[in-house]
Amino acid sequence: MISLRIPEDYLLELERRVGFDGMRNKSDVIREAIRRYLATPTFSSGTRIEVELGPDLSVRLDDFCRIHGEQPDVVLRYAAREHIARSSTDDATVDAVLSKRLEELRARFDDSTEQ
Repeated sequence: MISLRIPEDYLLELERRVGFDGMRNKSDVIREAIRRYLATPTFSSGTRIEVELGPDLSVRLDDFCRIHGEQPDVVLRYAAREHIARSSTDDATVDAVLSKRLEELRARFDDSTEQ
C-alpha cells in the first residue's frame, strides 16, 4: 500500500472515470493508469497514438486477445500494417486499371486521328 497526495483537480478527474471501462473505484483507475504508464516503452522509435475504440470494439479486442493470447498493441499494429498493405494494393490496382484505360483511350484517339 502506498500513500500519496493528489491535487484536487486530479482527484475529481479520477472520480469521473470510476464506472467506465470496468473501473469500480479510484484504486482501479489509478492501477490502470500506472499499468499503462509502465507498459509504455521508455525508448520508442515510433509514434504513439491513443485510439478510442468504443465499447463494442473494446470487448471484441479483449475477447480476441484472451482467445489468441495476444497483446492488444500487437493486434492493433498488425491490423494497421494489414490495412495499409491492403489499401496500397487496392490503390495500385486502381492506378493500374486507370493507366490501362487511359492508354486504350490514347490509342483509340491516335487511331482516329490517323484516318
